Amino acid sequence: MLVVRGAIKDYDWGITDGLAQWAGEHTGGPQAELWFGVHPGGPSPLVDAEGDETGEVLADKFDIAAIPLLVKILAAARPLSVQVHPQLAVAAAGWQAQQVPGAPRVLSDPFEKTEMLIALKPFEAFAGWRDREQVVAVLKELTGAQEAITRLEADDLGGAISALLAIGTSERISALEAATRAAGLPAAEVAAYSTVSENYPNDPGALVTVLLDYLSLSAGEAVYVPAGVPHSYIRGIGLEVMTSSDNVIRLGLTSKPVFADRAVAALCPDLDPQIVRSVYGDILWPVNSPFVVRMLTEGSERIPMGAYRILLLIEGTARVVSDAAEITLRPGTAAVMAADDPDAHVEADGLVAIVQSTER
Repeated sequence: MLVVRGAIKDYDWGITDGLAQWAGEHTGGPQAELWFGVHPGGPSPLVDAEGDETGEVLADKFDIAAIPLLVKILAAARPLSVQVHPQLAVAAAGWQAQQVPGAPRVLSDPFEKTEMLIALKPFEAFAGWRDREQVVAVLKELTGAQEAITRLEADDLGGAISALLAIGTSERISALEAATRAAGLPAAEVAAYSTVSENYPNDPGALVTVLLDYLSLSAGEAVYVPAGVPHSYIRGIGLEVMTSSDNVIRLGLTSKPVFADRAVAALCPDLDPQIVRSVYGDILWPVNSPFVVRMLTEGSERIPMGAYRILLLIEGTARVVSDAAEITLRPGTAAVMAADDPDAHVEADGLVAIVQSTER
């Protein structure tokens, strides 16, 4: 059993000092994500019994086969990119194709990225597909959107996305708020589109958000997003659990490269996000998920060997005991156990995320 803290990411969409209570430092700048895992994009530092970094990272001890999951704490001040994560076959093929000299770098690794976000504070997102009638009602309020409507009515989502990207001018983006209000969308959704247009006034991908369903999560609620489902996190603070991949293919709302054709090819239109409206104290086991999560608020839990396990303390106190070690966690630190590490017991008084791989 090892203890780690998160590797901090200061992406510009992060909340100013939004992760300080878990990162252990105030930087005065955006704090977007804390990574707990071995992904080369941000391997977690190991810490000692006093909580001080040892100079090593988790990847020095284990590879991705032993640590197949990546856990993050995320703090979003404004919308993240409209994106899709590829399923395994698409990721593997795309990774292989970009090894050719001169090929564009689209993917970060050859792995599938499937994820779940659990709200730690109120969280808003676009995820999955909006009801077609609602989409058409909004698009009818935007000049020049008839081609997108035609494509949508022909069940050609890729064509509808391409049509919207083609007409995504600043004039139409600025009209998003009025269009959604005129189409009768609820006030919270209109406000979300206003946020998109304010933050990305010249990004054609802003219009693609019209195709996506809106969801609002209270603290303790969750959304599971299988690979192939389009989404864009809008704002809030949450815990993300995912396969150990950083593959993101973007459609817009970003200063990073956009690969619209590749994103459309990675879409799985028949898949939907799964929303869970009660989480704390429950076991989350999404259908066909590579992981299971328990948000333990108090009491004790046995954590059996046989699969990768990570226990991340969100707030309060937690003590983890096994035949190999006995540790006390601090908020923002996590106990990590490989599949062949012995059984452990956790005693919590606060909130601890217990994440286990379902792949043995």
